[in-house]
Amino acid sequence: MNNQIKILILTLVLGISSCSSSFILRTKRKRINLETLPENSVKVGVDNGIVLIKFNRNDLVNLFQNDLENWSDHRIKSYVDELKAFNSDTIFEKDRTVGTLPIAEYESKFHTLLLNGKADIENKSTKKYLKQIKYKFTRDKLGGKNAYFYDRNGTKIYEIVLALGE
Repeated sequence: MNNQIKILILTLVLGISSCSSSFILRTKRKRINLETLPENSVKVGVDNGIVLIKFNRNDLVNLFQNDLENWSDHRIKSYVDELKAFNSDTIFEKDRTVGTLPIAEYESKFHTLLLNGKADIENKSTKKYLKQIKYKFTRDKLGGKNAYFYDRNGTKIYEIVLALGE
């Protein structure tokens, strides 16, 4: 009887400790200093209600054209053509589609530009532009990848789903 209780307690302890291991497999963090975009450039951005993030249209075109050189895909060509057709600033609302291009197609490029600090980010409540942001990348055990961006105070301002897990 005494051994059965020990085995039961040991099983519970091992079971609980294995269940409490984190679902997150990998995390990366870094600080990013933001560059100011040229005044005369056409800007493409996203408004998520918390911040307004703007990117230089030419930077986005270059990223899509680099993809076009690696993969001859008519969809990517249409993205380049659509971006080049923007003659004035274009702001997408998060989780919306504008024209033929869903915002999700842009977000991988937004991620790249944010990592390089090539963005203007305006806090909508204070109307001030951020000079620096914090970045956190996570990969979970099911293959999901997420990018989180925070202001200096640690408030989450933007999130991008880079890959869905199983």
